[in-house]
Amino acid sequence: MIFNKGIQKWFILYFIIYLPWIAQGQFKSVEMGIDGLTCSMCSRSVEMSLVKLDFIDRVEMDLNSNRSEIFFNEGMYVSIDKVAQAVIDAGFSVAYLNALFDFKEQAIATNTCWNYAYETYQFLDVSQPQLKGETVLKFIDTNFLSRSELKKWKAQLSAAKNKDCGQNEYYFVTL
Repeated sequence: MIFNKGIQKWFILYFIIYLPWIAQGQFKSVEMGIDGLTCSMCSRSVEMSLVKLDFIDRVEMDLNSNRSEIFFNEGMYVSIDKVAQAVIDAGFSVAYLNALFDFKEQAIATNTCWNYAYETYQFLDVSQPQLKGETVLKFIDTNFLSRSELKKWKAQLSAAKNKDCGQNEYYFVTL
């Protein structure tokens, strides 16, 4: 089957633009600890705030352990900031945020900067030289950790912020 030249150009352009994001993998889910959940109405409030985000497929809340598991629609751009902000908007805070990401093959080291779908991630305190398959990324920063946990990362965050990843803002993650 032969495409006319106009269709071929659009087809090639599509793959040049979108293939790099498809080839690298994607976010599958997030496990998030939520501080302040005390009742089923609190849990429901957080759940309703999260499901308003169009890239979220479903949310499973666990009031007994003050955590949620959030599953994403396949192939959609996922904003980790919006996930954390939805919890904050519901009146609670994030105790931790761990995202399951499906890597195709990614070489990393401590302070490696990695770009994915419009955003940059800087790895801290890693020993694995390459990521392949489903890997949990632990987000480290003010909106993603409790104050006490954030204090443990203070020195590493200060040192890492001196490294330039080529972006004004980026996420700090570890394994």
